[in-house]
Amino acid sequence: MAVRRAARHRKESLPRLSLVLLGLSPLLWATPGGARMANEDIRKMLIEESVASAGECACPYSYAWNGRQCADNSVYSKSGRQSVLCYPNDVTWQMIEEARRRRGL
Repeated sequence: MAVRRAARHRKESLPRLSLVLLGLSPLLWATPGGARMANEDIRKMLIEESVASAGECACPYSYAWNGRQCADNSVYSKSGRQSVLCYPNDVTWQMIEEARRRRGL
């Protein structure tokens, strides 16, 4: 008798579960998988790529092979801040939009 009640309860709760899942489906479609990357994330990505491509002592806060901070000996300090992106303020809005367009972000 208890087995029949459990089976009936499962059959009755199935439509409710379906309605709940159907109601949650728009939330599943709006997850970050299809969302745009935040500007801060793109800035961070562009800075990391720039520092990686510049090599050793790219930024003033970088450290040289001998363990000393690069400071005034960095590429950033020597080049007039035009060749390396080290800080969030170095990344312009146009750079963010260009990264979005090129990479489909």
